[in-house]
Amino acid sequence: MELYQQHHSKAMSFFKMADHLIYVTLPAVDDVKLIMTALEDIHIALTSGMNAVLEYERMHKRIMPLTGNFDSRLDVFSNLAGRHGFIGDEIYLIKEIRKLTEDRKSASMEFTRPGKFVICNEDYRMKTISINEIKKYLSITKNFLSKVNNVIKG
Repeated sequence: MELYQQHHSKAMSFFKMADHLIYVTLPAVDDVKLIMTALEDIHIALTSGMNAVLEYERMHKRIMPLTGNFDSRLDVFSNLAGRHGFIGDEIYLIKEIRKLTEDRKSASMEFTRPGKFVICNEDYRMKTISINEIKKYLSITKNFLSKVNNVIKG
C-alpha cells in the first residue's frame, strides 16, 4: 500500500469515528466532553487527507519532497488546492481546527456548558465549541475527503 493510500485510509477511519461520536454516541450518553474527542478526530482526518494529496503529488513528481512541518505542508497544499477543486473554506477549516486543538493543549482551564465545550486561555479569553459547530465541521470534512478521494483515485 502506497503512503498516500495509508494517509487516505487513516483520514477515512478518523472521520468515521468523529461522525459516530457526534451522531450516535453523544446523543446516547449526553456527555459534551465528547465534542473535543470528535474535534481531535476531525483534525487528524483533515491532516491525513491533506497529506494523502501531498504524497500523491510527490509520488507523481509534481512537487518536491516535503518536511514534516505542518505549516510548510499546508502552504504547499494551499498552492495545489485550486488545481484539485478544494475551496478556501476547506483550507480555512484545517487552520481553524488546528488552532482549536493547539488552544486546548495550552488552555489553562476548560469546562462544559449545556451543548458547548468552553476553552479558556491564560488571559481567560474563552472559545466555545458547540455541537452544531462540530456538525458543520463534519459536513465540510466529508466534502473535503470526497475531493481527496477523487484526487487519489483519478
